[in-house]
Amino acid sequence: MKDKDSEKGAMLRRTAPSRQKQAKEYLKGQVPGVMAHYAPDAVPDPDEGWVESDETVHRLAHWREEAIY
Repeated sequence: MKDKDSEKGAMLRRTAPSRQKQAKEYLKGQVPGVMAHYAPDAVPDPDEGWVESDETVHRLAHWREEAIY
């Protein structure tokens, strides 16, 4: 348990102060990870990593086309 706590502490030290609250909530399991947020229907595959549905891919592609950056 102590090793996990030291890993979490190291991660928080490398996290920008403005993001530390979010990081703490993520480490407690209180918020979903990035993939769960952007591709909630994605499933893990041992060979391909995260596999999103066609609908999610099209939605994210459309979002990228409309992004202002």
